[in-house]
Amino acid sequence: MRLKLIFFIVLAMFIKFSGAQTFGIKGGMNIASMSFSSSGFDVSPKSIIGVHIGPVAEFKLQESLSFNTGLLYSLKGYKMKVDYMGETMEGTSKINYLEVPMNFAYKFATSETSNFLVQAGPYLGYALSGKDKTDGETSDVEFGDGGMRRVDFGLGIGLGLEFGPLVPTVSYQFGLANLSGISEMKVKNNAFMISIAYMFGKQ
Repeated sequence: MRLKLIFFIVLAMFIKFSGAQTFGIKGGMNIASMSFSSSGFDVSPKSIIGVHIGPVAEFKLQESLSFNTGLLYSLKGYKMKVDYMGETMEGTSKINYLEVPMNFAYKFATSETSNFLVQAGPYLGYALSGKDKTDGETSDVEFGDGGMRRVDFGLGIGLGLEFGPLVPTVSYQFGLANLSGISEMKVKNNAFMISIAYMFGKQ
C-alpha cells in the first residue's frame, strides 16, 4: 500500500510536469516543529532544522497569475525537554516526508526582469520514515495503530522575489492533519521555510 501510494504520487506529478511551461529545482531550509494537544494540556516543542529539495514546475494562468507545484523531500520534526518529578527527559523526532505543494502565485512587476510574488495553497505530504532519539537512545518512529499517521496535509503561504531564473522565497506551512494515532491527542506539523529555486529557460 505504501509503495503504491508513492508510485501514484510520482506518476501524478510526472503527468503534471509534462504540461508545465517552466521546470526547475528548489531547495532550502526548514525550521520545523509540531504541536501537541489533548484535553487539559497543550505542548509546543522546540523546532529542529531540516532541509527540503526537489523538482518544481510552473504553469502560467494569466499575465500575473501562475500555479506552481513540485515533488519535494522535506525533513520535519521537533525536539522537546520535559522535567517531571525531578527528572529531565530530552527527545528529538525527525521524519522524512515526500511533499507536493500546490500554490497559486500572483506577481507584481518591480522591473523588466524581476517580480515580487505572493503565493498560497494547500500541500500534501506522506511520511516515508522517521527516527526518535530519547536520552541518547535511537529508535524508528512507529506508524499505524497507536503511532503516527503517515498522511499530512495543510495550507502554505509565502512571499518571494523573481530575478530572472532565480526565485528566493520564504513561506510558512500550517498543518491541518491530525498525525496522532491516539484518538485523545492531536499532533500537527508546522514549518517556516526559506527556499531558492532555479527555473530553467527563464531569462
